[in-house]
Amino acid sequence: MSMWLTPTTYAFLTQVSTSAVDATNNWITGFASSTWAVAGTPIKVRSSGTIPGGLSNSVMYYAGKPTADRLTLHLTKTDALAGNGVVDITRQGSGNLTVYPAYIKDYSGQGNDLLYGQSTFDTVAFGSFPYMSSSSSGSFDAVAGRLDYTTLRRRFVWPADTFLCFFRVRFGTLVAGRSFFGNGTSGLTHGPRLHVASSDASRLRLQVAHAGSVVTSINSAAEACSTNTEHHIALALDGPNATAAIWIDGDRDFNIGALNLSAVAAMNFTTDLRFGGAAANNAHAAGFRDCHAFAWTGSLPGNIDDLIARAAVSNYHRFSRGEV
Repeated sequence: MSMWLTPTTYAFLTQVSTSAVDATNNWITGFASSTWAVAGTPIKVRSSGTIPGGLSNSVMYYAGKPTADRLTLHLTKTDALAGNGVVDITRQGSGNLTVYPAYIKDYSGQGNDLLYGQSTFDTVAFGSFPYMSSSSSGSFDAVAGRLDYTTLRRRFVWPADTFLCFFRVRFGTLVAGRSFFGNGTSGLTHGPRLHVASSDASRLRLQVAHAGSVVTSINSAAEACSTNTEHHIALALDGPNATAAIWIDGDRDFNIGALNLSAVAAMNFTTDLRFGGAAANNAHAAGFRDCHAFAWTGSLPGNIDDLIARAAVSNYHRFSRGEV
């Protein structure tokens, strides 16, 4: 197995009032139960109001060595581990402050972490706790996170390999035709794309692009897009069997149950895998949590339906070797 990205969990997100920000001592209190925020962890911060002075929602910080329930922020991992170079907080700010990891970690040991934000990747990515969300739908790429396409191309080679991902998603105002996950951009690049169907905004649509055109484009049979209901969505691209499959809330979708992709000779990704959009002019506001992605050589395991059903009913379920 080439890639294992952890879920984004409630435990991996901490929300406190900005009254917990101590601008005199340059720390944030209220982290007694947040065991994930160990020294050296790359983190990001967001505020529902005004971000504390001296901090930025586009900067990746490193968690300092916790003292009691106090969290300090540092600009380098070396400083965080040593307790040096604490970022100067000049004022409290307002609203609720959310602190979360700057990546979904690759547990294969190969270091292919999906970053939630370096550069401008997530300058607009923030949603209500505990979601990682795009801020709106429209003509920009408002993604919550990206997996670098060069990394993905090395780990997932069609048709020898298989790719599986799943996540929980809650939509903002539904906009028909807007993409919320994937690589494909209306045939201009290779890869899958999930978006809100144009003909029925309650359903998702899978597109797979290859060699300058869309090989397939099909709507789900079940309703999966709603502003009121969170859905568990799973997507599999099985190279050896040349099929694509979608599961919605643990059930294999009738329309996209084993879609034939024999016409796809290769998937040479030229853009990042995006959570939150799949095109610079076609992003959909959507909140993500409990995100997983896998890539391995060979086809899907025979018990894949059982595995997805188990993941759908158990938040943050991490598969063990014995289950697959």
